Amino acid sequence: MMCRRVVIAIATAGFAAAAGPVAADMGTAPPGTYLSFEGGYLYQDGSDVTGHGIVPTAGGPVLDTSVSPSDGYFVGGLIGINTGAPFLAGFTRVESYILFESADDSLSSSVPPLADVALKNVDGTILVTGGGIAGSTKIDVDTWEGGFSLKDDDRVNATTTVTWVVSTFLRNSQEDTTSSVTSSVCCNAVRTGDVDTWYYGVLFAAEPETWLTSNVALVGRLGAGVYGYDADGKFRSHSNGSPDLFAAAVSDSDSGIGFRGLLGIGLKLKLAPATTLEAFSEADYFSDVGTAHLADNQATSGDVSYVETDDLVEVRTGLRLTIGLNGGN
Repeated sequence: MMCRRVVIAIATAGFAAAAGPVAADMGTAPPGTYLSFEGGYLYQDGSDVTGHGIVPTAGGPVLDTSVSPSDGYFVGGLIGINTGAPFLAGFTRVESYILFESADDSLSSSVPPLADVALKNVDGTILVTGGGIAGSTKIDVDTWEGGFSLKDDDRVNATTTVTWVVSTFLRNSQEDTTSSVTSSVCCNAVRTGDVDTWYYGVLFAAEPETWLTSNVALVGRLGAGVYGYDADGKFRSHSNGSPDLFAAAVSDSDSGIGFRGLLGIGLKLKLAPATTLEAFSEADYFSDVGTAHLADNQATSGDVSYVETDDLVEVRTGLRLTIGLNGGN
């Protein structure tokens, strides 16, 4: 039965170009039309991006700095319809949502006398060093995701249900990195790396829900899926020197297929017959995420800038308010 639902749902939902149940209320939902709003703290564990270099002592080695956008926030919203009866391949609910995430990181370095800073241009041909005063690197990652899901609530017993979910998803991330150094000898040099990545795929999930009391439920989410991705990167460097020997531009791209996994747990509190408040934490894993590989700041490496992929773990911890517009049962 479930296999038939999944096959028909994929064919039906594919046109929606939307996303999985990431911003959706876990478990059951109020009857009729309902809205959901959420927000909270975002933690990301992904790749480090190379920034400027530091030379702690005169004539010593260059130590590359790095940044990683590990802390941020998320907000999202959802609209859903619970028909209470099968309307498409045995599914009884349809949902669509949008989710926004933002994370950043930064590092600034002011060096004492006899120390130095360094920065290589994006094609690896010029290294600015000598007379360095200060260096800084900043990275910002903004992500949008939108979604369309089909759901069915299977009752296990009087207090427990399992909600089966099939979804398509569309996601876009914008990673922007900027490094700069100030040298008293030559110039102020700037290097940027911008990576724009699209993800599109399908996700399957199960959401168990057990009511511990008449007003408190324990809920969870376990999901897995596959996706395709296309990452495009633009890398540029420039300075205020004349002529600008630091000027360079590199473009690169990457594409492929990745795996996505979801694991969530929450505590749902019934505030009214058709209104719930959920405190939750969800881990979201991506096997391949587009990111910038910026040239290191070593004089002899010949390293250049390009797009690479790495895995990413996101943990969202927050509150989710769901309101039924048609009242309770």
